[in-house]
Amino acid sequence: VQRTIAKQIQMVKQIGKGRYGEVWMGKWRGEKVAVKVFFTTEEASWFRETEIYQTVLMRHENILGFIAADIKGTGSWTQLYLITDYHENGSLYDYLKSTTLDTKAMLKLAYSSVSGLCHLHTEIFSTQGKPAIAHRDLKSKNILVKKNGTCCIADLGLAVKF
Repeated sequence: VQRTIAKQIQMVKQIGKGRYGEVWMGKWRGEKVAVKVFFTTEEASWFRETEIYQTVLMRHENILGFIAADIKGTGSWTQLYLITDYHENGSLYDYLKSTTLDTKAMLKLAYSSVSGLCHLHTEIFSTQGKPAIAHRDLKSKNILVKKNGTCCIADLGLAVKF
């Protein structure tokens, strides 16, 4: 999947922009996906984030779901893609600005965010162990709100493994 997915994605609309590049909502195999497109000057950040997402035992319901990483180029230009699950509620930052929450919903957001961060920070000892990972850029704009009212940790571009 990794090296051919970029050609299969139909970019639908830009949903974000940052210092690293842009985030697009795309369609892949009939499903919505998020596509983070890095500037070529940010190749190190793309590589680091891809490496973190591919860490053994990294999958967790409160960590943004990684689908693939790919490089798309035509010779004259290159695009570095990071493809992840798409969450239409967007960032926690935007969600809190437009949504009134009761105590239960607020606690659900907080508990799921902490669960994701805890999984990131926890070293797992096994034959295929997971190192502890520090996010280093945790803020409400880097936490996404899922359809079910829980959160997932995103943007691992500055993360480091211990």
